[in-house]
Amino acid sequence: MENSIYGNHLITKKIFGEHVSVVFIFSILTIVLTFPVILDFANEAAGLACDDSCYTMWRFWWTDLSFENDLDPRYSNYIFYPDGVNIGTYSWLPTVIGFLLVQFLDHITAWNIIWFLGLVFGGYGCYLLANNFSKNYLSSIIAGIIFTFTTYHMSHSLAHPGLSMIVWLPIFVLFLFKLLEKQSKYYSIVGGTIFFLVSLTHLYNSLFITIFSIIFFAVYIFRQKKVSNKTFITNFSILFTIGLISTSVLFLSVPATDDELPSRPLSEHINYSANLENLILPVHLHTTQIISDYGMITSFYSFFDKQPFSQSIENLTFLGYSVIFLSALAVIKYRRSHTWFWLLICGIFVLMSLGPELKIFNESTGIELPDKVSYDNIPEWDQLRSPARFIVMANLALAVLASYAVYGLIKNKFSSFKQQIILTSIIGFVILFEFSMIPYLSYTEPIPDIYEEIKNDKSKFAVLPAPIGGTGEYALMSDPAMLYHQLHHEKPIYGGYEARATFETLSGTQTYFLNMFHILGSKDDVIKQDLITHGLSLFEHFDIKYVTLQKDSPIWKFLTLQNDPLQVFLPETKQLMSEILSGDNPVYEDDRIVVYKIPKPNSSEPFLLLGSGWHVFDPEYHIRATMKNSEILIVNPTNSEMHVTLSVVLSSIEKEKTVTVSINNEEQTRVNVPTAFTNTQFENLILKPGVNVVTLDTDQFSLVKFGLGGDIDKGQETTVSFHVQSISIMN
Repeated sequence: MENSIYGNHLITKKIFGEHVSVVFIFSILTIVLTFPVILDFANEAAGLACDDSCYTMWRFWWTDLSFENDLDPRYSNYIFYPDGVNIGTYSWLPTVIGFLLVQFLDHITAWNIIWFLGLVFGGYGCYLLANNFSKNYLSSIIAGIIFTFTTYHMSHSLAHPGLSMIVWLPIFVLFLFKLLEKQSKYYSIVGGTIFFLVSLTHLYNSLFITIFSIIFFAVYIFRQKKVSNKTFITNFSILFTIGLISTSVLFLSVPATDDELPSRPLSEHINYSANLENLILPVHLHTTQIISDYGMITSFYSFFDKQPFSQSIENLTFLGYSVIFLSALAVIKYRRSHTWFWLLICGIFVLMSLGPELKIFNESTGIELPDKVSYDNIPEWDQLRSPARFIVMANLALAVLASYAVYGLIKNKFSSFKQQIILTSIIGFVILFEFSMIPYLSYTEPIPDIYEEIKNDKSKFAVLPAPIGGTGEYALMSDPAMLYHQLHHEKPIYGGYEARATFETLSGTQTYFLNMFHILGSKDDVIKQDLITHGLSLFEHFDIKYVTLQKDSPIWKFLTLQNDPLQVFLPETKQLMSEILSGDNPVYEDDRIVVYKIPKPNSSEPFLLLGSGWHVFDPEYHIRATMKNSEILIVNPTNSEMHVTLSVVLSSIEKEKTVTVSINNEEQTRVNVPTAFTNTQFENLILKPGVNVVTLDTDQFSLVKFGLGGDIDKGQETTVSFHVQSISIMN
């Protein structure tokens, strides 16, 4: 009995040591493969210039702030002020981990830890899966190396913590295979729980394992050997039900909204799908860039007369020559159980990664692929705009297949452990070289000193970071750096960045006055009023006490619709602020940012704003279109009534229409509006103190598909009645 206990103790100690060694190996490899990030781990954030990583750090901060102040972490009006926005549920696990870490660490260190562990445990998870089939330490290490250091994972780790947290994918698959071997419902319950953990990492990951599970069930339902079909169906059903129900609750947990998410156009699915050559050609971030000007990479692409620099993260799907070779060797010579299943998985997910149509060097071949069928027929499929991400499951399949080949070579060709170590070391080195992105990208986002003063100002106000817009969602979202800056000044901001913002939220960033500070906006909107007189009043109405004007942003180089937005936007906005502030100098300026402090207004003149019911400004024709009901706001800043004349230059769309004009819900007049632009005046409108609402109503309108901007081929159906050229008032 004593010997038995001692023997079990030794076995447990050996197993523990094995797993610790695996984590250690992947930790060392991560340090090497992401060099030199480790050298300044606390000050430089791993990844691209302040992109989604800054947004992720903002989520750490917001979650912390919401709990401290008894707020809903799923909703924030600290961005897209004052209305706010629902916070997406697509990546909650990294958020929760980051929230816990920032209780003790700064935001950059918290981000770097999550990023680092994503790479380490991605390898560990795949090791566990491969080891389940081979029970071989070395070949399973190779599987982990392939899966976690593949181009997909290394590139998405630059920006997307949810997508980089891939450890649960192979572990979930492991529990699926356990269902084939065991009759215990334990694996069903734990597997369903892991399904939920996968969903907590990212929406895409939950989709991947859902599709994988369906294929798995279809393949193995009639191929049971150790477990009866009835038992297998029962256990699988338990696992799948737990996973789907918990995931559904997760993604339905966002506060209800009447708004709709903007439809993702087919063009996005095409742009963010892999080209055929992406699978077999190395990426421009490859380590050979150290040797020469993108040496090896340039030679590959110049052979085809193409430059690699158009590649986005979504196009980085290189599979690796050595990985493909080892996988082929496994299929041809070293077949083991489930070999054909893994080959099937690889083929299906590679096909899905190619998107709606087959592309070669960004040129369409006209061949439609399965993603196009899904896009046309499956509700909400358009929201999954990046088909290239399906490649992660192909990477998993190739990793397992490659481990089969390595195990076959070890077992049949190399008998001594020393030889096996040498073999796997050589194979591992070749694989790592193919995927290497040394030096790994990192960045520092400078924080202006003025933010300390803004933070310490205890009055209630918001900050207007300009330009509003410039990245994401058709360039209607602000630079994520502005969210990172918010971590330091801690005040609400206009505009913002949120992955699943609604149609109304995004279009709301282009309303009058804010439109003047929008990257896609214009200083010449339909409201015509003297900003020298009314500018300070407008800032006070919007609770804006500081305007921060960004001089530069690395993100713009990749994501804006203009090659250099500063050439136009910066001087125009500086001139605008000079007019409003009567030439006052900014309170702060450095090489990255200009900050203006807004004084109290000194004008008692009424001023104009646009309320609801307006489409975005059209800078080409200098007009705004109205919906069937639209509002003009006239603000009386005094404590007494006043009389004004409202002048509106408008035309009717398609045919003459009657417009009913009311103020504060009291009908004033009805006017027939022709199809030609006409200056229509509404005299002797009585303004009460504060905000007065003038409504333009009509029962006649057209239904149109209206997109938010950019290359839109799917839009939201809405109404349109009139074109308005200008709006002004006379006191």
